[in-house]
Amino acid sequence: MKRTSRRPPTPATAPDHSPGSRAADRASASAGARWSFREPWLLPALTILVSRLLLWRAIPFAAEDAYITFRYARHFAHGFGMVFNPGERVFGFSSPLWTLWMGAGFAVGAPPVVWARTTSLVAELVTLVVVVGMLRRHASLGAAWCFAFFFAAWPYFGAVSVSGMESTLMLALVALSALGVEKRARWAGPALAALALVRPEGLAAAAVLAFRAGWRDRLVSLALVSAGLVALTLYFGSPMPQSVTAKSMLYGTPGPWVGRHWWEWLSPFVFGRFPGVAESGHLLLLSVIFAPAAFLGARVLWGHRRSALAAMVGACLVVWLGYALLGVAFFWWYLLVPLAGFGVLAAVGFPSLARGRGLYASAGLLILGMWTITPQLYIGRAQNEALGFGAAGSYLATHARPGQKVLLEPIGMIGYAAPLVVVDEVGLVSPGVARRRLQGAGWYTDVVASERPEWLVVRRGVLRGGQAFAGAGTPFRNLTERDTLLSGYENVAVADSLSGDMALLILRRR
Repeated sequence: MKRTSRRPPTPATAPDHSPGSRAADRASASAGARWSFREPWLLPALTILVSRLLLWRAIPFAAEDAYITFRYARHFAHGFGMVFNPGERVFGFSSPLWTLWMGAGFAVGAPPVVWARTTSLVAELVTLVVVVGMLRRHASLGAAWCFAFFFAAWPYFGAVSVSGMESTLMLALVALSALGVEKRARWAGPALAALALVRPEGLAAAAVLAFRAGWRDRLVSLALVSAGLVALTLYFGSPMPQSVTAKSMLYGTPGPWVGRHWWEWLSPFVFGRFPGVAESGHLLLLSVIFAPAAFLGARVLWGHRRSALAAMVGACLVVWLGYALLGVAFFWWYLLVPLAGFGVLAAVGFPSLARGRGLYASAGLLILGMWTITPQLYIGRAQNEALGFGAAGSYLATHARPGQKVLLEPIGMIGYAAPLVVVDEVGLVSPGVARRRLQGAGWYTDVVASERPEWLVVRRGVLRGGQAFAGAGTPFRNLTERDTLLSGYENVAVADSLSGDMALLILRRR
């Protein structure tokens, strides 16, 4: 009986999506292929452009915390120095690199929201090109498509992009640094230094990538980072942002169980509750396929742990690990870098998990369907901030005299709109307030007595219930103390009166 041999199907006739079979995907796609709709660059890039521009139109304002950086950057560009309140050198922002870049925007007359969003959009496209290229080389075409689709179409990434925060830039620097280290490029050292200076967590991410770097790149990055930290120390007295110090003091670091908002969305098993954070709740829907895909992807990348792709994932996940172990308070833009790292793992593993097209279609429909729900979350947040913080800032800009003092907690929009000296309840720009809050009850009364602000902006619920809106310390020792303090002020306006206890009361010294 004649024996016939069967040749294995080639990728052209039977595409192999297994990460373990990458013969057709080892080489990077040519420059011409990147313009093909078959490659995971053009369609995802168009999706990013369209979706971000739609969000840009629907959300005209940046996030509240972005305006803290904007005020620092505006003062820097106008010659007051890197300060929130003129004459007070407090390291109250999180990103030296982003603040300097925003200052450059003010220097050339660019509107800060437009400048920030344009920068973030470019950073997203850079991340797409670099990460997809690494996935094509070190994983598979199927993995590259999975990540590109998730990154372009998951609404959360778009919301961070238009927020005005620096997280999107940090992710691009992680990807670029990994690529530079892999290529032994001359710009690898400066890229690592930029990553280390973009946020405090960037220092840990850069350290992970530096293990794969050459000695020249390590020395260059170390010299640049050292120069930056010395400059920050000489100017502010410390290289550690006061924003980080104040948040850790007042919100605490309760550990991984209390801070399980950082990891519970990865598990299909529900730990006694549904996630209380909106972003985690949305991701929980994906966890049934996301978790096993990430596990399979981790196994594959462990076999290629010396690759740039593995280094990039490690840099992203070390940031997540720090958040999770410490139980860091959840600020929604913090999730972007860890989510991208897990997204790469899941993209590498998903082609092995999916048998046939059904699971691809199901996951794709879920991601696209989130656009019928998720944008309303971010649009609603922006509207609430505009109705509350924006209205309060407009009132103070009109009725207060420049240089008067105001005590408040939401210092971003209000501080940017009104040229007042800000005393910050959380202590981001007022270190003394954070220290006093740790001493116990009555901190609000004592701060008012020592600072004598002409204006108070406070949530109705704080005065009604006598409890701080967030963080440690009870504002008043008793209700009599509260009433005595309030007798020296009159309520002149209410911002967003329909918000109940969350409404901002504006009080002026009698």
